[in-house]
Amino acid sequence: MQNTKIIGASDSAFSYMGRIDFSEPDSPLFVYAGSMVSAKFTGTSVGVRLIPRLIYDETQFGVILDGVQYCYQLKRADIPELIYIPVAEGLEDTEHSITVFKRTAGSHCYFNFCGLVLDEGAQLLPDGKEYDLNIEVYGDSVSAGEVVEAVNYTGCSDPQHHSQYDNSWFAYPLSLARKLNARVHDIAQGGIALFDKTGWFNGPDYIGMESVYDKLSYAPPFSPTPWDFSRYTPDIVIIAIGQNDANPDPDCIKRPDYRERWKSAYKKIVLDLQEKYGDKTKFILITTVLMHEKDWDEALDEIRDELADKNVTRYRFTRNGAATPGHPRIPEQEEMACELAAYIRGLYH
Repeated sequence: MQNTKIIGASDSAFSYMGRIDFSEPDSPLFVYAGSMVSAKFTGTSVGVRLIPRLIYDETQFGVILDGVQYCYQLKRADIPELIYIPVAEGLEDTEHSITVFKRTAGSHCYFNFCGLVLDEGAQLLPDGKEYDLNIEVYGDSVSAGEVVEAVNYTGCSDPQHHSQYDNSWFAYPLSLARKLNARVHDIAQGGIALFDKTGWFNGPDYIGMESVYDKLSYAPPFSPTPWDFSRYTPDIVIIAIGQNDANPDPDCIKRPDYRERWKSAYKKIVLDLQEKYGDKTKFILITTVLMHEKDWDEALDEIRDELADKNVTRYRFTRNGAATPGHPRIPEQEEMACELAAYIRGLYH
């Protein structure tokens, strides 16, 4: 690292996106899938400084350098420590772009971004990006991009995996944001259902979206911390919950008492977010192309009708609940992103 310099994470040229913890400005904590930091730089080399905080033994983070995507391994340490990962050397001595992003949901890892290492005489520059919309997505593993890169299993059940096929960059929320030139906050966690004690996230205790949607840190063993909703106001909120809720009781949504309780809790979140964001924010209620029982979609139809609000709409994909028994791969995620992009454009015309 001779003839190099460190650019701290608090440098004003960095542009951040996602629910990120800035309580330590020189080492902001990345929690949710798809959280990212971007900038431009000059010079011939670049490296990333991180503090991995892994729950699994290993996982990955992503880098987009001059439009090309790279994947780097992170390994768990008993005592988290600062690491340096060289990204590129021998670049043309001109202006470059870089984005560092979180490929996985918070249950795999958190990490602190601690800045970049550039050539000694290089400059860090703002990316200059301006956006047309703000989007926020509340969802599960599909929204987080889990197993999305297992493209040889498109339309099939999942192969054995831990996190090697996960990549939020190809999940429909981030793809949708790119299509609409939008910022995006992807509040997605694999296995999550609406209620605590249901779904698959953080078994055997299980944590539901009712306990996560208003949090910054949320994944054990990290302590939960509240999110300051004044930091981000979306134009579009997409809620994609209702695919893990049949565990542990597959028939629960068929029982009138449970159905009413589930719908009431779902509406409570929508109404709370409406109060926080104001009457200009549009809500879209969805499930995805992952195979699931139609009862959950019918319950969402009822929620839309019962709220009777022009800003709360319902969208069903062409292959909703019928495309694949496994996680949607890149082509199926693109299918969803394309359909949602067309639907959202229609809301503004």
